[in-house]
Amino acid sequence: MSYLKYPVLFESSESDFTTQGIGVLTDCLDVEVTNEFNELPELKLDYLATGDIANELKKGRIIVADVGENYLKQRFRIDDVKKSIDNKIEVTASHILNDLSYNTLKQNINASAVTPVTAFNLLKNSLEQPEPSLVMKSNIATSTNIDWSMTAITNAKKALGGAKGSLLQIFKGEYLFDNNTINYQSKIGKKTGKVIQYGKDLIQARQEENISETYSAIKPFAKTGYGDDEKIVYLPERIIKINADKFEKLRIQTKDFSQDKIETVDQLRARTNKYISDNKVGIPKVTLTFEIADIKDDLGFVDELSMGDEVTVYFANLNIDTTARVIKTVWDGLLHRYKTVSIGDKPTTTSDYQSNQNNHINSVDKNVEETKKDISDLQSADKDKQQLMDELKKNVNDTRDDMLSYINGSGRDVMRFLPDRENPTDIVASENGGNYGMRWNSKGIYYDGKGTVAIDNRGNVYADKFVGQSMTGVQIRGGEISGVTIYGDTDISLGTGSHRTSITSYGISANNITVHQIDGIRAMNIESGFLMINGARLTGDGSGKLYMGGLRILNESDLK
Repeated sequence: MSYLKYPVLFESSESDFTTQGIGVLTDCLDVEVTNEFNELPELKLDYLATGDIANELKKGRIIVADVGENYLKQRFRIDDVKKSIDNKIEVTASHILNDLSYNTLKQNINASAVTPVTAFNLLKNSLEQPEPSLVMKSNIATSTNIDWSMTAITNAKKALGGAKGSLLQIFKGEYLFDNNTINYQSKIGKKTGKVIQYGKDLIQARQEENISETYSAIKPFAKTGYGDDEKIVYLPERIIKINADKFEKLRIQTKDFSQDKIETVDQLRARTNKYISDNKVGIPKVTLTFEIADIKDDLGFVDELSMGDEVTVYFANLNIDTTARVIKTVWDGLLHRYKTVSIGDKPTTTSDYQSNQNNHINSVDKNVEETKKDISDLQSADKDKQQLMDELKKNVNDTRDDMLSYINGSGRDVMRFLPDRENPTDIVASENGGNYGMRWNSKGIYYDGKGTVAIDNRGNVYADKFVGQSMTGVQIRGGEISGVTIYGDTDISLGTGSHRTSITSYGISANNITVHQIDGIRAMNIESGFLMINGARLTGDGSGKLYMGGLRILNESDLK
C-alpha cells in the first residue's frame, strides 16, 4: 500500500497534485483524519510552530493526506489555523468536496425520470461557480422526479444530502467521496466473513446496555375509528415472540400501529412481522469502537476494514449472531493505521436519512398529498357552494317574478265592503261570493287559500312560505336552518344550560370536544385537564412545565 509518509501542502488553486507542492509537512506532530458514514472526511493536524513551512499553513490552501485503508491521497481545504501555547500549530481542514457548501444554484432544477447521475449532471451544469472536474459514478439505475428550488437547496452540497428532496433522501444510497469523484452506490463496503465474539473479543458496558434493551416479544395494537365508533385491534395471541427462548425473561415491547390505519387482525399481524424484520427485533444491537492499540492478534483484520464493510458479531451466551458494518474510522496519518474503528448500524448523521426518518418523510409527504386532496375537495366544495348560492338567488328572483306576474294577472274574487261601501269595517274577497279567501280590517290582513298569510296590528307576520332577498333581525329561531354559508362576527353557540359549544372569531370553546384533525393550529388553551396525543397524556403544572406521562419535558429555563 503506497501510503503518504507525511501530508503535502498545495496552493489553494492547484490542479496538479503529482508534485510536492509548497512542501511536505515533515514537522507534523499528529495527523488524524475522521471519516463517518455518508459524511465528508475531516482532517486535524498538529504542526511544530518552528517547522520549516509553518508560515505557509494558511486558510484556503490544500493539504493532501490519506483517510484510511484503500482511501488514499485525498484533498482537504484548510478551514482554520491557530497557534497553541505548547509550541504547535493546530490545523483543521474539510474534504475538498465541501467546497460545494459555498456554491449555489443559478436556477431552479426540475426534471422527470432522472437517475442519480443525470440529476447530478443537471446540478453540476447549474452551479454559480463552475466545477468542471466534478464527476458522479453510481450503480443506482432507478429514476425519479426532482424539484430543487434555489430557496430550498441553498447550497449545492444540500442536493447531495441534508435537505428534503436530496439524492440521499430520494434514492437512499450510500456515498464514498474520492476527491472530485462522488461514488453513490446502493451499498458500499464488502462482506468480510470475519467474526467477532461477544464475551471473548469484546466486553463493554455500553454493549451490555444494548443487550438489556433487546426485546424478545412485540405486543401490537391499532386504534381505528373515532369517538363512539373507536375500537382497538389486538392479536388473539396478544404477543409475537422473537428469540424468546434465548433470553432469561420475556421482554415485551408494546407497539402502536394506529398511524398505519390498521383495521383487521391480519393487517396488524402482517405489519408487526414487517416491523420485526425491518428493525431486527430480538437481535442485540451492536455499537462497538475498537481501539486499535488494544486489539488482539486474532482480530488484526480490523485494521484492514473499510467504510461500510460488514462483519459478524456472535453472542455465544444467546447463540445469536448478527451483522454490523463499519460506520466510523479515525486514521493516524503518521503511523499509517487506524486509531479506532467503530462498527454498528448505519448511524444518524447530519446528511444521512435513516429508515425511520425516511418513513417519517414519506408519512409527511403522504399527509401533504392528503392535504392537497383536502384542499382540492375544499375547492370543489367552494364551487358547489357557489352553485347552491346561484341556484338560491335564482329561486328567490323567480319567486318574486312569479308573484308579481300572478298578482298583476288580475284577481277573480269579488271584493265586498262590510257592512256597506260608505262606512266599511272589513273588506272581504271571495270567489263568486262564497266564503272569503282574504279579509282586511283594522286588526290586520288575513288570507287562507292554497296557503296562509296573516299580518296583524300587534306586529305579527305569518306566512306558510317566506321568500326574500335579505332578512335582518335581533333573534331568529327555528327548528332547522339550511343554507350555503353562515357568518357570525361574534358567536355561534350550540347547546343548552351549562353544556355549550361556541364558535367565535378567536376559536372554538366547548365543555367536551374531540378533534380528529385540525390543520394550522396557532394556539390552544386547555384548562384543568390534559391533552392526549397518540395515546400519550400531556399535562402541565401551571408553572410552565410540561409532563408527558411521568416524564418532565425540558422548558426554556432548563436550557439556560
